[in-house]
Amino acid sequence: MSWDNDDEARKRMRRYLGDFIPEEMIQQIEEMMERMMSGMNQGAFLDPEKFQELLRNPEGIHPMTFGFSMRVGPDGKPMMQRFGNTPGAEEPTLEPLVDVVEEDDEIIIVAEVPGVERDEIKVKIKGTSLTIHADNPERPYHKVIELPSKVKKDEAKSAIRNGVLEVRLKKA
Repeated sequence: MSWDNDDEARKRMRRYLGDFIPEEMIQQIEEMMERMMSGMNQGAFLDPEKFQELLRNPEGIHPMTFGFSMRVGPDGKPMMQRFGNTPGAEEPTLEPLVDVVEEDDEIIIVAEVPGVERDEIKVKIKGTSLTIHADNPERPYHKVIELPSKVKKDEAKSAIRNGVLEVRLKKA
């Protein structure tokens, strides 16, 4: 059975992902599914070399990493945060999973950036925005985070350990 002809499967996927993923990414998922299904029909999953070729994505559709985390915000309301590939980027860009913890006198940002070395990470603060960017060709992370308040830029401290970046900022 072809993915193209399975309208019910397509509707279920759109219903499930529609609130979280832009239309452009849903179309990419559908194209990838069609290629995978046609690869299955041609025995790609039985031949490791064909399977690897399918995963390499020769047609330029980037593999997708996507997820979301849910937590309760300080106001008691649930907050949902997306992470994964940045839609519409010319180069594949990963959006790390980030937690922002606000304490009395400081803000702590914890970001998951596995596979990235300390010298590949750039953290910039501008106003109430913090940007995390990793200059790593295999793991190009990028995320802009709105901070809950102004911070003292010159007192920022950061550390990376086991793929987890922690940035501590004193409130202004």
